[in-house]
Amino acid sequence: MTKYRLMVGCFAVAVFLTACGDDTPVDVGPTPPPLNGTAFIDPDILTIQDSTAFESLVALGAGSRDMYDVRVSAVGTYNVWLFQADFDDALSVEIRVNAEFDSLAAVDFADLYARRLGVLPNVLRAGMVAISVHDGRENFLGLATEMVVHAEQGETYRLQGFLEEVMAHEAVHISLDEAHANSPGWIAAQESDPTSISGFARDFPRNEDLAETFGAWLAVRWAGDSVTAFLRALIVQAVPARLEYLDAQNFVMYPVSE
Repeated sequence: MTKYRLMVGCFAVAVFLTACGDDTPVDVGPTPPPLNGTAFIDPDILTIQDSTAFESLVALGAGSRDMYDVRVSAVGTYNVWLFQADFDDALSVEIRVNAEFDSLAAVDFADLYARRLGVLPNVLRAGMVAISVHDGRENFLGLATEMVVHAEQGETYRLQGFLEEVMAHEAVHISLDEAHANSPGWIAAQESDPTSISGFARDFPRNEDLAETFGAWLAVRWAGDSVTAFLRALIVQAVPARLEYLDAQNFVMYPVSE
């Protein structure tokens, strides 16, 4: 189904109107984005089987933390189980599991998200201080230095194979948005490209374009043969200037390898 949707988008790019008796094509308007959203284009862009920076997970006991909760769209003070995830590139992240879960479930969640974080590139983990884990089916959220995840929705992403890609998307908001999303170079790349990479990026050019494009950049620059030639061509043709902008940043991508 995903490949079918991509193909429809590709055909849409090439649609023209031809006047009766005149074979001169008439462009129907701005080129539409080729994708719906880049966190779900391919489950093999990042996987738990990839190289990892994850080193250890240490239980720190019970405590309390102020955490955002998408279920109530607000920050609250929660009793939590605390863990420290350490990575072999000298980064660490605190994992806070809402005490609505028992201690055994908290260990499982902390291990799940610590190991998924380990396959994300250094540049996406560098700005992250904590992951907050709540129950529920709400969407993940990247806020300042905190990634907010909801366990039921996370399990859906895991079963679909997209958990790592969704986490990468939210990590862009945490680690890269402030420096790049509204920078002159990024805005110039947006203006140069024929379209946005996705409808989501087009509709929210200041808030979502960078995170959406970063996922596509991972696909074409770092996912190797797991990405089809068709998908690669769609991305390269849609956002060449944005891809070049990301190339030029020389991000620390460890442990991701081409």
